[in-house]
Amino acid sequence: MGMSGYIMDLQEQFEDQVADIVKESEHVAEAYASAVKLNNEHHFVNWENEEIEYLVDELWSEYWSNYQ
Repeated sequence: MGMSGYIMDLQEQFEDQVADIVKESEHVAEAYASAVKLNNEHHFVNWENEEIEYLVDELWSEYWSNYQ
């Protein structure tokens, strides 16, 4: 596996963990804060907070649309 494959794997792992955070959170702000904390503590990927917020918003809308 090359470096780009490794980075893509890290991004996928981060996105999967953020999806789990969204499922466990009671509010989108809680999910956002937890995702930023995860990124800061584990350095999976070098995402800006705005990118994380966009990801959380997308995952939040996708997940909770199943319950409307």
